Amino acid sequence: MRTSLVNIVLFSSLHVLLSLTCFQDVVEAASGKGFGENIHWRTLDDGKKEAEASGLPIMLIIHKTWCGACKALKPKFAESKDISELAHNFVMINLEDEEEPKDDAYTPDGGYIPRILFLDPSGKVHPEITNKNGNPNYKYFYSSAEQVVSGMKEAQEKLTGDAFKLGHTGDEL
Repeated sequence: MRTSLVNIVLFSSLHVLLSLTCFQDVVEAASGKGFGENIHWRTLDDGKKEAEASGLPIMLIIHKTWCGACKALKPKFAESKDISELAHNFVMINLEDEEEPKDDAYTPDGGYIPRILFLDPSGKVHPEITNKNGNPNYKYFYSSAEQVVSGMKEAQEKLTGDAFKLGHTGDEL
């Protein structure tokens, strides 16, 4: 009897622990991780699925918790009304630390951080969309909200609507 009771308690404790762990994963995926709690953030897998279903382009931020430049960008990004408004036109993905994908497509000119990349609704990285006002050696490094807004506007123009469809009509053959 005592062994059964111990097993029930252990099983119940394990169930609660697993439930809390899953809940924490969901909360962290939805968290802005300092880049703005008012933006609907997704994981990479969920974001790619949503982009394909919705036809919206993806804005992807790759950063690290220990990175000084990432910490400096976070409040500028989070406090920008323009970024918050433009975010409605994108599937927003926020990857931190070990969430960074290993695929070379996500490091078009190196693995520095933070990097902001823009992907079309099919999930393809568009390396031609860069920070035109930044350092040419680090094309996907954005240090101000104004630079991010400029990149978002360029991505929106190139990856949505007729301009995007006209440029990709041959892809469907």
